[in-house]
Amino acid sequence: MCRRSPVALFVALCASQLGMWAAGRSKVNPRIITAPQGAKEYVFPRSEKYPVFYHNENSSAIYIGGEGKLYYYDFATYENHTEDFPVKNEGQCMMPGSLEDNKNYLTLVEKYGDGMLVCGTGACAPTCWNLTQRKERTSWDGRGIAPFTPDSNTLVVVDGHDIYSTIKKSQQNGKIPRFRRVRGGGELYTSDTVMQNPQFVKATTLRHEEPHQDKIYYFFREDNPDKSPEAPRNISRVAQLCKEDKGGTSSLSASKWTTFLKASLICVDPVTKGNFNWLQDVFFVPASNWRHSKVYGLFTNTWGSSAVCVYSFGDIDNVFRTSRLKGYNGPNPEIKPGQCVSSGQHTPSETFKIADSHPEVEDRVEPLSPTKSPLFHNKHRYQKIGVHEVSAGDGRRYNVLYLATDKGSIHKIVELPDGVQNIMELQVFPKKDPIQSMILDHKRAVLYIGSTDKVVEIPMDMCRVYRNNCDSCLLARDPYCGWFNGSCQSVYLNREVRQNLNLEPWQGKCQNGDIKEDDFQTITVVPFSRYYLNCPIESHYATYNWYHNNSLIKTCNTTHPQQDCFHFIQNVSHIHYGRYVCVSEEDGFRQALVKEHLVNQLRFMSQKGQATVTFGSWLQLLLMVVLVELFH
Repeated sequence: MCRRSPVALFVALCASQLGMWAAGRSKVNPRIITAPQGAKEYVFPRSEKYPVFYHNENSSAIYIGGEGKLYYYDFATYENHTEDFPVKNEGQCMMPGSLEDNKNYLTLVEKYGDGMLVCGTGACAPTCWNLTQRKERTSWDGRGIAPFTPDSNTLVVVDGHDIYSTIKKSQQNGKIPRFRRVRGGGELYTSDTVMQNPQFVKATTLRHEEPHQDKIYYFFREDNPDKSPEAPRNISRVAQLCKEDKGGTSSLSASKWTTFLKASLICVDPVTKGNFNWLQDVFFVPASNWRHSKVYGLFTNTWGSSAVCVYSFGDIDNVFRTSRLKGYNGPNPEIKPGQCVSSGQHTPSETFKIADSHPEVEDRVEPLSPTKSPLFHNKHRYQKIGVHEVSAGDGRRYNVLYLATDKGSIHKIVELPDGVQNIMELQVFPKKDPIQSMILDHKRAVLYIGSTDKVVEIPMDMCRVYRNNCDSCLLARDPYCGWFNGSCQSVYLNREVRQNLNLEPWQGKCQNGDIKEDDFQTITVVPFSRYYLNCPIESHYATYNWYHNNSLIKTCNTTHPQQDCFHFIQNVSHIHYGRYVCVSEEDGFRQALVKEHLVNQLRFMSQKGQATVTFGSWLQLLLMVVLVELFH
């Protein structure tokens, strides 16, 4: 059942490796299929140690920032060019370390105004450049937007002409990380006491009904103030800030955010009580009503397992608005801590003092599901998450999750009415190179996966991997794909495709006209003989079902992987002829493993134009029947 492909990109249509709901399962080799047509790659002129990536939605081009170079490549036109950003002021590092410090590593490539913003370390002299469409560039001081040396704990958000950053502005000090507004509306930074050794993950801005209510939300991990042995070392947080925050009214608070509040994110399996407390990545899914916008949080725990918990910004906002401050028992001022004030006004000094000394709210942000449980969890260590919404043939919209592992692969998982289901595994880089970046182009339904050596463009609607087989096409329950007119087609090309995404049984959805005889192995069987149907078992966690003409006839549940799933027909008669399919199911993934069409040998010979046979042929056939009866 499993054959490995030597190609660089392969698709594993197998949930036996994913183990979506079961903890601690060891899996057998997945079924491997060669890469679908449509996957393209761009190999960098040289390997880049700290690459950064930028892709403009609904385009076919990508930018890659490397050491002193900016690469551009268009996957549609194959246009590519490189721009140099050499070091101009060497020796700026106050405490020279390795040779890496004396290079200009580009750390930010973003859309900014009418052009592009490119920033780099500049050999400890951070510099930014504005690139226009006329290829003109102007440089300016990039301190606070680019780090002095490559640093993984950096976060930069470009929102129009506003820029927010967690990067320190001086080599001498700034050991305590802060969240800053670097450009636009006046510079502000968080107080040094409101976060404890934060590790920043991601940030976003959210427009509210009234402009002065617009918020910034950023997600991070920090040290747990509870140092007891049973307490987790890290806590995952979400923080809020008002975009129009003007700072405080005193000299000590004039340059500080006055609307900062933080809350804990909870991601706990209610069955096992397992706590996933290490936030790795988040993905924002916007909605027309900001309250319905969602956050998909990717968490890991001490044992390397992962979970995805989903939160709504409406719930997050409600926690900040209604919860008491942790450790504060005094009266609330007229302007509550964290409240956005009208445009042009400052947060009152009394409100700021309370919030600054008690920045955490008591209530915790819980997952959106009715049971407050994770969307799913498993034993894989995921590092990045992306979510794409696809409109299927039934008119409904389904969320598809793309999760990057620590082994250079991506798992494609779909939310269905009966739960989360594994769709496939993409082994993007054959040497299991770490995935540096994963960008989703929602309008074009394309993934861009980056490593230190290349970028791969992968279409999300990979329907050819189902081999134009109706059963395989429907059993996969892939919302991008469906069956129509003898082939497995993309919903982007044909909205009339037949799919199997709801809770209805799949049996019978493939009509006789959809079934190709070359999909089945034709087996001629003599009447009154015995016949064994054999389905190979390679995973003792899967269930194997035999179907005869779409009706279930046998189920195998075995704990011994070397035992096959047999169906024994002791005395073949006319009711036993027809199509047999063995379907394996594991963690929601189903695939047809064996497909046999049993036909009557006498009738088969007649249909083949051999009705006029020799007396010897009939004698041989009669002898076979007699032997069968003797040993019956």
